[in-house]
Amino acid sequence: MGSTLSCIEILTVLVSKYIRRSSDKLNRDWLILSKGHAAPALYVLLAEVGIIPREELVKIQSINSILQGHPDISIPGVDMSTGSLGQGLSFAVGIATWIKFKGGYGRVYVIMGDGEQDEGQVWEAMTDAVRRGLDNLLVIIDVNDYQLDGKTSEVKPKHYMPLIWKTVGWEVFVCDGHDIISLINSIDNALSCGRPSVIFAKTVRGRGLKPIEGTELQRVE
Repeated sequence: MGSTLSCIEILTVLVSKYIRRSSDKLNRDWLILSKGHAAPALYVLLAEVGIIPREELVKIQSINSILQGHPDISIPGVDMSTGSLGQGLSFAVGIATWIKFKGGYGRVYVIMGDGEQDEGQVWEAMTDAVRRGLDNLLVIIDVNDYQLDGKTSEVKPKHYMPLIWKTVGWEVFVCDGHDIISLINSIDNALSCGRPSVIFAKTVRGRGLKPIEGTELQRVE
C-alpha cells in the first residue's frame, strides 16, 4: 500500500491525460510500471478508464482474478510484465529505439522507484538511452525515500541522483509528485525538451493512509 499510494497521482495524470492507446504498437504510447509492486495503483486507473472490469479490483491476487500481484502482460492495458526491479528502463530503451527506427510517433513512459536506482541495469540503460538519442522516452522516478532495506537516503543519498542523470545527458526535472499541476507542467516541459528526460517526483510513502504514511510499515495493523 505504501508504494501504491505514493505514485497514484503520477499514474492518474499519465493515464488520464497523456497515454494514447491504440492497437498500432508503433504509433501509440507505452506505459511501463517498473516498480511493479505498486500494481494496485495501475489497476485502479485501468479500471477507471474502462480497460479492466471494476469488479476485478476487489479480487487482486485471488486465484480467480486476472489481476496478479505484479503487472503481467496477460492483463489488459499492461505493456510489460514487471516485478524484478531495474528491468523496466532497459525494456523501455528497446521499445523507444524500435519506434524511432521504424519512424513511429509513439512515446514510452516509465515509472521507477528511488530505491530501484540501486540496480546496475538502470545505469547501463540510462547511458544507452542518451547514446541513442531517445527523445521519445520519459522516466518518472517516485522519490518516496523508502526501499526494502529502509530509508533510501541512508542507502543511496538521494540528493545526487538528479545530478548523475543530468551528467550522463538526460534533461532533469523535479516536481511535487502529489500535485497534479506540478506533474503536468513537468511532463509538458519534458516532452518538448528534445532528448531523454527524467522527472524526480517527490512523494510521501503511504500518503493518505495515516497509520503508514511516511513510514516503512507495510500494512495497517
